[in-house]
Amino acid sequence: MLTADSHDIVGEKICHHSAYSNTGTSLFRAMLRRWRWRLTRVFHPKQPLCLNIFVTSRCTFSCFYCSRNIRADSPGGNHLYQDRSDFRISDMSILLERYPSIKRVSFVGIGEPFLNEDLIPMARIAKERGKRVDVITNVSLLHRHWGEIAPNFDDVSISLHGLTAEELKRTAGVDAPMFDQFVSNVRHLCREERGINRAMIVRASVVTLRTDLNRLRRAAIFCAENGIQCLEVQNYLPYGLDDFKECVFDDDSQFITYLNGLIKEFIGVVEIVPPVLIKKDPRRMSWGCLSFFEVLRVDGIGHVCGCNRIMVPKPENGNFKECQDVWNNTYFLGFRRQWKSLRCLPDCCRWCPAAQ
Repeated sequence: MLTADSHDIVGEKICHHSAYSNTGTSLFRAMLRRWRWRLTRVFHPKQPLCLNIFVTSRCTFSCFYCSRNIRADSPGGNHLYQDRSDFRISDMSILLERYPSIKRVSFVGIGEPFLNEDLIPMARIAKERGKRVDVITNVSLLHRHWGEIAPNFDDVSISLHGLTAEELKRTAGVDAPMFDQFVSNVRHLCREERGINRAMIVRASVVTLRTDLNRLRRAAIFCAENGIQCLEVQNYLPYGLDDFKECVFDDDSQFITYLNGLIKEFIGVVEIVPPVLIKKDPRRMSWGCLSFFEVLRVDGIGHVCGCNRIMVPKPENGNFKECQDVWNNTYFLGFRRQWKSLRCLPDCCRWCPAAQ
């Protein structure tokens, strides 16, 4: 599964070249982001603002670009999640009681969240406590929960892993009946479930594959045909670190031209949110990630992590079931010092959209 939160950062080159972008507004927003980064690193929250949950290690799909399928012998093999876990209601209660500062609860994977029978009850608890609740899903199981999704989620992000039965089988290893269920669930979610709660945001995300740029247009057409109003184009996340060449860089004029044309083509039909482009020259990076200052990522075992992109919860990072305040343990404090000084950062940060 892909992680959330990439839609609020726009690639600099995309903004500059887009025929409809307001360059002045983009520069002003970039300036505000830079000041926010600086202030947050100095006056960072004493408790987490976002709870990022690995709901289950089980999944109905097996996508080749998922972090669950990193080769253990790859340079980024330490980002392979090998534990088996399911997050439970009791875990949710512990963390929301301990950290009332949490404003947002994101159910992000690392498998398919709706495989966990506690998902809906956990979302309900979070909503009752006034939290914003998000979920990332491949929608394969939503038909089991009609009538329960709209009241309990503020934002549903659909991962588009295949736009035809053949592509879904190639990408995720599932057969044609699963694709038919996928399409049916998407339509019901957008046309029926959203009618219960018009404030619920339904968006889709698609991973850019440089070998098949036209996949983005097919994704936009799929969204238009099935009632999805927003399509977020995600850059490739090189979990294994030896596959960083699959990323789209800020000097890729072919991609920039293609995407700007696509955005213009679908104006008024589907909002296409461009990806963050990876800086070809690392000296131009802003290193603006705030994840370790705001995000607590957890799994059902109790392991934690401060990254909401590539890194995964690990035993050596701490355990919220054993430690009363993992947010301020040596792992988190150490990473905050590294980000404040911008020294000794992990190699994976170089290729992460949040650091560009």
